[in-house]
Amino acid sequence: MATSDELRYGLDRLIATGKRIFGWGWVAHRERRVADVHLRVRGNGWERRLQADFGLARPDVSEAFPELAHGGSCGFIVTGFLSGDAPREIALQVEFDDGTHAELDLSHVVERREERRHRWRQAAYVARALWRRLKRGDFVGIVRRAKAQSYGAALLDDWNVADELGPALRRFPEVWMVFDHNMGGGANQYRRNLIDRLVEQGKAVLFVTYNLPVLEYRLHVHLPQEAERVFRISTFLALEPLFAELESVRLFVNSPVSFEEPLVLAEWIARMRSQHAHSRLVVTTHDFFAVCPSFVLLDAKGRHCGIPSLADCAACMREHEASYVALSPPAEIGAWRSSWGRCLAAADEVRCFSEASRKLLLKAFPALDGERLTLVPHKIDFAPARLPRLDPAAPLVIGVVGEISPQKGALVVAEMARIIEAERREARIVVVGAIDAPSLPALKATGPYRHAELVDLIESNGINIFLFPSVWPETFSYVVAELMALHVPVVAFDLGAPAERIRQYALGRLAPEVSARAALDTATAFHEERAKSHVARVA
Repeated sequence: MATSDELRYGLDRLIATGKRIFGWGWVAHRERRVADVHLRVRGNGWERRLQADFGLARPDVSEAFPELAHGGSCGFIVTGFLSGDAPREIALQVEFDDGTHAELDLSHVVERREERRHRWRQAAYVARALWRRLKRGDFVGIVRRAKAQSYGAALLDDWNVADELGPALRRFPEVWMVFDHNMGGGANQYRRNLIDRLVEQGKAVLFVTYNLPVLEYRLHVHLPQEAERVFRISTFLALEPLFAELESVRLFVNSPVSFEEPLVLAEWIARMRSQHAHSRLVVTTHDFFAVCPSFVLLDAKGRHCGIPSLADCAACMREHEASYVALSPPAEIGAWRSSWGRCLAAADEVRCFSEASRKLLLKAFPALDGERLTLVPHKIDFAPARLPRLDPAAPLVIGVVGEISPQKGALVVAEMARIIEAERREARIVVVGAIDAPSLPALKATGPYRHAELVDLIESNGINIFLFPSVWPETFSYVVAELMALHVPVVAFDLGAPAERIRQYALGRLAPEVSARAALDTATAFHEERAKSHVARVA
């Protein structure tokens, strides 16, 4: 066990309700490397151990405490659903790379919020049969965005939603209800563009999200020529009375990852569409949340599952400890697939952004009406002012663009750097952005960047080939689209929509398997091929 003098930690936020917990902070030792971090939560007759995402960049810590080993990559984020009543004991469990452990008591610093006892949904909107079925049944960005959010918002009483908002909304012939997470990424960019476009067209928009850092639902009201208004609501079910008030309702399910009650949401959305003829429903596939709580389709071992049998899925979910799975409450995969299947079947349109995603969705839900599964590729508005100048004859410098979490390939990139060092290869890796990985000699991260800086960062770091290391079948990828717009060489794994496009890209190559060795060897061979071609042209 490490002493408190040797082990230091900081907690930016840790908040718990009766059934959910979320927090982030940092932990580091003066000499030893921290290998893993868990949160142990104990209540009356129950205990849960939640896996934390560890290794997030914390330059503020390394600057404040230069004596701490690996202080620059000591950040963590943790979330999960609890098994019983309010937690009585919360501890941070730290495992070092030599196998020893330490534990830090956090019970005295957690923020606690009591749930509202008689929540409206329990009395009015969820039938007992539904409850019986349910009972059977990339975090760096989250933190950055969480710090920028306003934690204060007016409380809109569930009983008064129709009275408060109805008069303003009745003026509009069409009102959109948009459901989306607030964790950043391409899905949020898509949702923001959608809302902006709808408001410009004179439509009213109610945007419902779950504010993870404070464990609350938020309702954002967007009306043409009016300032945005934000309210706290206890549940999305509070919107139901509005269906009787409005002339036309458009339901748009973008990506409800992190919502507190995802199966209730699926059933409620399906019911609203079937009971109200003046409603329409669109469900998008920015991820595979409708298929599985592991919405990136990675199994318990961190590999793409390919959507196996339900029995295999059930066994996998019992072992899965990834933090992104912990964003959803525990549920049986059969109940999950059944509830979301009803939601998809009720949709007027299930919008896919690639043929690869469409095939995976149909594999999980073969009974879906294929005509309702539309293929609507994203429009790319990225237009670089100029193309970067690469030197194919220089030593290999592999560029990786974005915020690289484990599902985005952080473990692959870190292992590639270790191989480069172990084999003394004349190569290095530069992440233009951030990566959830410890610092390594062959691996450099530039930190957050603006689009206008991308070309200059590529040239100043000597990057001459790019890797898209994502290990899940992404449904689009703005990063790949932007790299192709820059006309640079790109290597990726044969997964999802990115591979679909790279296969048709003259400067693209696909690694033969999903591994660090395959990615590095493919990038090296591609670089050597380009170097020879360059020498031949010069000669």
